[in-house]
Amino acid sequence: MERVGIIGVGFEGFRPAVTDISTREMMYLAASKAYADAGVDPRKDIGSFICCTEDFWEGWAITDEMVPDQVGGARRPLCTIAGEGITGIAHAVMHIRSGVADVVAVESHSKSADVLDKHAVENLALDPAYLRVQGANGDVLAGLEMGAFMEASGFTRGDINLAVRREKESALRNPRASYGGTLTEQEIESSDEIASPLRIHDKAEYAEGGIVVVLAGENWIRKNRREGVFVDGIAWRSTVPWYESGVVGTADYASEAFRAAARQAKRASPGSFDLLEVDDTYSYKLLQHLASMGISRQKAISLLKGGRPALNPSGGAIGCGNLLEASGLHRVLECVLQLRGTAGGCQVHGAKTAAAFSWRGNPTGTGAAMVMSRGE
Repeated sequence: MERVGIIGVGFEGFRPAVTDISTREMMYLAASKAYADAGVDPRKDIGSFICCTEDFWEGWAITDEMVPDQVGGARRPLCTIAGEGITGIAHAVMHIRSGVADVVAVESHSKSADVLDKHAVENLALDPAYLRVQGANGDVLAGLEMGAFMEASGFTRGDINLAVRREKESALRNPRASYGGTLTEQEIESSDEIASPLRIHDKAEYAEGGIVVVLAGENWIRKNRREGVFVDGIAWRSTVPWYESGVVGTADYASEAFRAAARQAKRASPGSFDLLEVDDTYSYKLLQHLASMGISRQKAISLLKGGRPALNPSGGAIGCGNLLEASGLHRVLECVLQLRGTAGGCQVHGAKTAAAFSWRGNPTGTGAAMVMSRGE
């Protein structure tokens, strides 16, 4: 099948709260930058538009009705994905390979500061008979899973603290990161407890930002003399959440999605990449996702200490912030900038191949993986 490449990226915001512009203005600015980067006119060159958004996070129903004008897709085909950004890119790949369009734009954003009660939104996703009535929420489920994960996997509290410290320190070198800093072991251990053993520093804080990615088929890219970061493999999987399946040492959605994407790219292991951008919405999830990708505890600790492949050089969600449905697109954005050699202070020297993995958060068992390489 025809290869598909990313030819343009644009972003706006990347702050704890973007108070000077509205959601729609942020989307417009990100889209304008992406189209300028790709060298395309959205009214002439782009065949379809994809928006990754969830009505509950937006505050009104059928929010996609407000999308076309902001991304340049008025009176054009627009598809809304009630999910995260890598899944949106997978739909774009299908649009291009099926002949629906030669060029596709994918948009996602977070305006989390506008959501007054985030737990109320998250709790609507919980099973109303067995979980919601018990007063559980996503953080409580994460705390339960974190304790079970440590017992089942052999990872220790010290390993998880290392992950937190590493993400925060890496974020200091990333201009797109909102929460960079230095933490001591004691500061993490003494921080407020959310749900034992989960503490404040174990959870990525929310941030706001908008991201637009432009993709095109290889024939279009060559004909129009563009450069692309090619999508070598992409997949998403939904499996039974841990509290129903009892599996905590690894995450089935992560292992299945990564294996499928890596198989498409003809790559056998995570070690064959120059860098990995892996979801760390919660600190222990980074280690669980690495284990699910086939990385041993010893190797994971090595990566946290600076081994290769480079792990979350951006600082991940813990360092950059949780961008809600745009989190997966953020992982992809960081990989694209790395492969282009334009990642700034967190640049990985000589990066040519990358893998990104996202997780949609509790209580879902949904994750997506994407493998990419720099085009010639």
